[in-house]
Amino acid sequence: MPSKKQISINWREDAANWFDSMKAAGLSDMTIRTRRQQIMVMSNGLKKSPLDVTGQRLVTWFAGRKWKPETRKGYRNAASSFFGWLKQTGRRPDDPSELLPSVRRPAVHPHPCPDRIILAALGKANKTETMMIRLGAECGLRRAEIAQVNAADVMDDLLGHSLIVHGKGDKQRIVPLPDDLADQITQHGGWLFPGRWTGHVEPSYVSKHVTRLLGDGWSTHSLRHRYATKTYESTHDLYVVAKLLGHESVETTQRYVAMPDSRLRSAMHDVQLVS
Repeated sequence: MPSKKQISINWREDAANWFDSMKAAGLSDMTIRTRRQQIMVMSNGLKKSPLDVTGQRLVTWFAGRKWKPETRKGYRNAASSFFGWLKQTGRRPDDPSELLPSVRRPAVHPHPCPDRIILAALGKANKTETMMIRLGAECGLRRAEIAQVNAADVMDDLLGHSLIVHGKGDKQRIVPLPDDLADQITQHGGWLFPGRWTGHVEPSYVSKHVTRLLGDGWSTHSLRHRYATKTYESTHDLYVVAKLLGHESVETTQRYVAMPDSRLRSAMHDVQLVS
């Protein structure tokens, strides 16, 4: 049986060439590592050579996976990219991934982590964990973006400091950075969270530490929701919030922004029978 930790042998040559094409296109190491993991799982699950996989076989295999919508969407994107590349380069005459249905995302409600939970977590966190939490809560970074923070990405702006964030799809954005946090990052030098051997830590490393400190029901992403909600409360501008979060659509941003407590309490005051 093929190892579950390796790409199936009859996929390796095509997969290696596909990875090279992504490198030639300038995709980030993080993106390529993610695609490598997804291809490894697909190759071991589908069994057949990628040149023999049918659309129905692909659909049946996807149907048997108990994935969250975001994971399912990621694997669908990987399959579409890989099999589309096989067709484009003449390695096979068709693209079986075209038979995969689009992935519907369930309605998501904002889930900002309360400040009391964050402050309690900071009280237990070490220096490294404190920076992870602050980058999520005060800068709105995703766990993968936190993992990739580098001293070279800190820049001066007209009012203080900003951080160049390496986001999804290798897209960059700039977010304001608290001065004391900027100093800590630059003083650290290189990767803020270096890996055990080379490079930086994995996103899962950040998630594990932050989730443990926040407690049940709260995650790194809930810090991002907190940042979105607080920023909207301050600016009342969804476009600004979307730009800071790295969203292409304001519609996506709306799923991150909870109605500010001050407005909710103001509404409660207005409907009270006795003031």
